[in-house]
Amino acid sequence: MKVIFLVVLSVSSFLVRPLCALPNAILGPLTQNENPLDGKDLTEAFLAPRVWEGKEELPGEWEAEDAVAKTQVAFLKAQPRVFGVDALLVRSLHRGEILEEIQVTFADAGSFFAYLDQRLPSELSHEEAVAKLVERIEEKKREFSEFYQEKSQVIREKLEKLDPKPRETKKGRTRDLRAFFKEYHDKKSGLVISLLEATDRLIRISIRKKGAADRTWLDSDQEKLATRERLQLLEKNVSQSKEGDVILSGVPIVPQGYRPYCGLNTLVMVARYLGLHLDEDWLAVAGKFQNTGSSAGSDMLGLYSAVAKEARFQMERKSRYDHGIVRRSLRAGMPVIVWRRWNQERDRLHSEISQQVSRGSERKFERPSEKTLPSKEKRSPLHASVIIGYNDERKEVLFLESWLENAAPRRMPVSEIAHTSDLIFAFRP
Repeated sequence: MKVIFLVVLSVSSFLVRPLCALPNAILGPLTQNENPLDGKDLTEAFLAPRVWEGKEELPGEWEAEDAVAKTQVAFLKAQPRVFGVDALLVRSLHRGEILEEIQVTFADAGSFFAYLDQRLPSELSHEEAVAKLVERIEEKKREFSEFYQEKSQVIREKLEKLDPKPRETKKGRTRDLRAFFKEYHDKKSGLVISLLEATDRLIRISIRKKGAADRTWLDSDQEKLATRERLQLLEKNVSQSKEGDVILSGVPIVPQGYRPYCGLNTLVMVARYLGLHLDEDWLAVAGKFQNTGSSAGSDMLGLYSAVAKEARFQMERKSRYDHGIVRRSLRAGMPVIVWRRWNQERDRLHSEISQQVSRGSERKFERPSEKTLPSKEKRSPLHASVIIGYNDERKEVLFLESWLENAAPRRMPVSEIAHTSDLIFAFRP
């Protein structure tokens, strides 16, 4: 059965309220404050042998992200230059005290396009509005293409000075997630710089020690474990509170920012929980996202299946909410992703009651009227959340969002999620 994740990509679809067009404008620490390392070239510092030997720390202030398996991930709270090119984001990965990887992103279409701005003068006819939106998108495409080509040319020239004959490599167990790199060997430092380019979407390099690159997205420690051992570790994340909440710990929040990426970021949250070193920028490439400011036309269902396979698990997809499947998955230590219909009034109520319960209140949801709930018929926007718990006595599920300001689990009646869900994705052995 073919399921449409958003509206069909056509010029008329730009006038339909987009998926995940929710009030979520997260700017993050990179844009809030100037940093003395902004614009400073840190190439030599990132290639310094003492850094890779653990004798010297990386320069600058780093913000810790949630760990993936036994690795610690952090991003630099600055936007320096690397190989003479302005970086958008720099991330580091340590395994224990050992630096394993430095990742630098130079161009990312998701950040450039964000949500499509659909605000137009009210006096325009339908045809004029469609033409104006198409014109707006094409102009942004031209801008990004020029930006991308300029970055690509400079970084290639810099890397070819280190190694004029790079070798082709690939990463990814599954075809849909497979990425192709050019590996440049720096004889001076002994390090390998892998260049990942997805035309008009993404430019990124990864710096590692020679011979240390993984060939799948699954963490190297997880690759060594049998499926039974991995399942035992996941089951240890399940606990039950005295209030009756059966809940998973360890599912990270991966904020989507002001991008139409709720379906991607919730998938990344689950992927990292399962030990995959994936991010939403590469998944947008793998999922065939278009540069339109929406997720229309992408292959989200194929992407979800590919992530499950890459993690050496399977995935069960249901077009109707099945609380039995959700309970079994959570008991096994596996989160469940739900695509559901959203509205602001219910969202506020979820937050309000969840906060009160966390402070010891016994307040419960009243059984919602189906007339007040968001639905496909009301053209309510489609949104993705991660279910990480349930409470049989209160008849509720607990869930996470890809919004940084809502990092704590929130609650929703089972009857509501059953009514508003379009699809659920349950991961299993």
